Amino acid sequence: MMSSSILTKRNKERKMKIDRNHCVIVQYYSEVIALWFRIDFHSSKPIYEQIKEKIKLLILSGKLKEGDFVPSIRSLAEDLGVNLNTVARAYRELVQEGVLEVKRGEGYIVSRVNRGKFQAQLEEKLKKMLEDCKKAKIPLERVLKLAEEVYRGDE
Repeated sequence: MMSSSILTKRNKERKMKIDRNHCVIVQYYSEVIALWFRIDFHSSKPIYEQIKEKIKLLILSGKLKEGDFVPSIRSLAEDLGVNLNTVARAYRELVQEGVLEVKRGEGYIVSRVNRGKFQAQLEEKLKKMLEDCKKAKIPLERVLKLAEEVYRGDE
């Protein structure tokens, strides 16, 4: 897996490469903001879908808010080590879904989002995974323990 950052806030960003793990911190005036996510290049899920999912999760978590800029297509593609067209497709689909909007000459910003819709999509994915766990005969106690570990890991 490879890490990258999503750079947010207003224009006039200054990038500073920190290390060889594709980590980037951006300083906007006196404010430093870095939002991290991982892309799994070995996953069966296409990279553009992973990018879309990660951006939606950052919005749900409150790390990206309405009006925040996301990195340019070129910048994110470079940070992730993927083709420009991959990021362009993810952004294009996020625009079609109403998650991002284009500010001509400025870039992409987070538009007004329907948090309920995002949460419903995540709950549907979780439900499918739980059904798979049930079919695989993974005990309910084990599933609950894993869920508890995940939730307590953020504390």
